[in-house]
Amino acid sequence: MESDLLDKTVRELMHKFGAGNHKPGSGSAAAFQGMVSAKLISTVISLTAEEKRRHIYANNIFELLDIQKQIDSRIYPSLEDLFQFDSEQFDKTIKLRKARDNEENEIKKNQLRIEALRELKISISIPFQIASNCKELAEYAAIVFDKGFKSARGDSQVGLSGSISAISGCISIIRLNVLSFNSDEYDYTNSVVNKVDQLDIDYQELNNLATSKIEVLKNEFNQKIPLFEGINLILKKYRNRSYIDVEECTRELQNFIWKNRKLIWRNNTPKNHLQILHPDIILKRVLGYDYFSSSNYGVLTEDEDINEVAGLIDQTNKLVVVSKKYSNEVQRFTASHELGHALMHSQPIMHRDIPADCSQNRKTRSITEIQADKFATNFLMPKKLVIMEFEKIFKTKFLNLDDDTAFKFRGRSVAGMKKEFKNLHEFSRMVVSTELFDNGEHTSLSNLFNVSTEAMAIRIEELNLMKY
Repeated sequence: MESDLLDKTVRELMHKFGAGNHKPGSGSAAAFQGMVSAKLISTVISLTAEEKRRHIYANNIFELLDIQKQIDSRIYPSLEDLFQFDSEQFDKTIKLRKARDNEENEIKKNQLRIEALRELKISISIPFQIASNCKELAEYAAIVFDKGFKSARGDSQVGLSGSISAISGCISIIRLNVLSFNSDEYDYTNSVVNKVDQLDIDYQELNNLATSKIEVLKNEFNQKIPLFEGINLILKKYRNRSYIDVEECTRELQNFIWKNRKLIWRNNTPKNHLQILHPDIILKRVLGYDYFSSSNYGVLTEDEDINEVAGLIDQTNKLVVVSKKYSNEVQRFTASHELGHALMHSQPIMHRDIPADCSQNRKTRSITEIQADKFATNFLMPKKLVIMEFEKIFKTKFLNLDDDTAFKFRGRSVAGMKKEFKNLHEFSRMVVSTELFDNGEHTSLSNLFNVSTEAMAIRIEELNLMKY
């Protein structure tokens, strides 16, 4: 007896299918399609259940794991057995047909014909069993497509389409083989035809279901077209211009992000404008950059020394790296700085040597670096939002250090505050870090915008919101 077909390598198995013999045949091929589909669907469920994303699919995970159990413990083993069984069983039918054709004795020829038809009935029952398994598998695949790991829906769809294709093959096999019977087997053939007609109806319904899933992905892509078009319009408008209105560029990007936030954030869609200020997400999901943080990152100098940098953008390879050596505020500012480069400039590789958490005037800096810093400031601390939150906290559009203002800072006096805070900048640092004003508690401005006290103080001074 020939060894189990599944003990062969894929190459050997494909050679078997293509060798022009009846063994393995179309029934085994249909079962094999079902087996591949089963493994793909099970894989998607495993990916869904991984610890890093399990919470995202918490509402569906137990249903999906039960499906995986049904596939792994029942459907796949059944298809595996049918894969081998079909090959062996149809071989019996073929051998009997050959013996019948070679037999000269009419009585023995008739006996062989009857035996071949008897074995053919068993052969016909096998694709019905394969189709039954694949029908259940297709229904499971549709559920996994809808409720499983979204980024693996390609696997879910292949599992769904493969299962349906196997059913289609089974229908063809059955309809072909039933032609071997004559009128004396009318009751049998009639029952087979009725059964396969119902299977055909199931197949059509499942085929429509598969088409609907393809439409889902098509529609999702079509929804993203405005996202692609919008960001490209911004790039064309601002990149490599002799003059760039950085504040306008930043504001246009933020308005664009807010408008498309449901596409950019598939889960936990931002509910207010402050929640969209994530340069890493914009780099990854809008501009298509790989973004990661490194404990230390350096670039090779002309003297072949390693110069550690706070951040780097490689536009050719669509890569942004930010050093984790510095504070969270420095990392966010650096990431926003690199985002500015990605939008406004096109040099292949640029890196930020000096870690900073705000835009500061430094000599011998290039115009591109100054623009990227200004972009970062405007991105993390948008003018409109800063003014709005400032007015909400301090109940004024302009904060002047007078008797009334000083008293609202825990009953202090102007003289006492001027002794403690010797200039406007020191006063600004206190204002943006305070969490208590006029007997009311609030989140400090620096924490609200997730920037350093220094960065926030400089920003409100730039916006002329304070007077000392």
